[in-house]
Amino acid sequence: MTNIKNNPIFNEEVKNEFLNTIREKTRHNYRRIFTITFKHELILNKDINQFTLKEIEKVLWSFKSKTRNTIESYGRIISSYLNWCVKTGLISKNVMEDMKPDDFEKFIHDDSKYISEKQLRRIEDMCNNYQDAVIIRLLFIGVGGKKLSEIRNLKISDVDFENKRLKLTETLEEDEKGLPLKYTERFINVDDRTLYLIEGAIKQKMYLKRNGEIAQTEHDNIKPFTDLVDNDYVVRSSITKTENYNTPVDKFVIYRRLSMLEEVLGLDRFNAKFIQQSGMLYLANKIMENDEVSLVDIKIVADQFNVKSYHNLKGLITTQNIRKIYSRSCD
Repeated sequence: MTNIKNNPIFNEEVKNEFLNTIREKTRHNYRRIFTITFKHELILNKDINQFTLKEIEKVLWSFKSKTRNTIESYGRIISSYLNWCVKTGLISKNVMEDMKPDDFEKFIHDDSKYISEKQLRRIEDMCNNYQDAVIIRLLFIGVGGKKLSEIRNLKISDVDFENKRLKLTETLEEDEKGLPLKYTERFINVDDRTLYLIEGAIKQKMYLKRNGEIAQTEHDNIKPFTDLVDNDYVVRSSITKTENYNTPVDKFVIYRRLSMLEEVLGLDRFNAKFIQQSGMLYLANKIMENDEVSLVDIKIVADQFNVKSYHNLKGLITTQNIRKIYSRSCD
């Protein structure tokens, strides 16, 4: 058994003062939570009592709790510490004071193989870069193509905000700069959430490294952000020594961003295929009738996700897989 007392906690003198106000029987549980929040506090170089609500939500998600009771109890421990900090004058407000029991549901990690649309939104909300969040959303709604070329080729001019449509270009053959030589085009309808994230990605000028969680050195000489290339594309790379600025972002940039989010946000199997398959199940759930997936439903999903043969989806898109994520009452 791990000896909790030997594990570090951030700002130990202050937290020990708080722990001394807790009954001895439950003090061990409180201290254990602080040993878990330690890494988040170390990265941001501040006590959790200085965290914003969004930063605390990332901590709650990192607990990977399976039930609401568990994550709510963890949250209440942190909140009680914040209340004590308010009473002692260390902070002016507990940023968690308005959180209700139902608010903790979004931090639950269930045992489903895939993620729901609600969970996806939670992950998007934890992204400090629209440039990252938009990739997740585009994959989830069916934008992909060979080597993710539909995402990489998406230009501002391809986005019809008024009619809520995207023009997608899948590269079949490209030149040495990544520009399409042979390609196919298609159009898909999108929702307001997608357009909101696309607009945010277009407007973003600077990219926060590691989702804003860069541990500063003693001399604070690490630049926490990079400037993004200014071109006509929605998803853009950071400015480097390369001169090919007006070209599609490299597919490995997208892969690296997804891998970074998986690590920083404490996610599992968070790759392009996983997100796309989760999106397929979400769409199938929306269009299925009488609690049964039909062949027509599978064909519609295949068309939306640009899958050439719908037969490849028969093992994935089943009522059983859908009901593992969405109950009959869920949208």
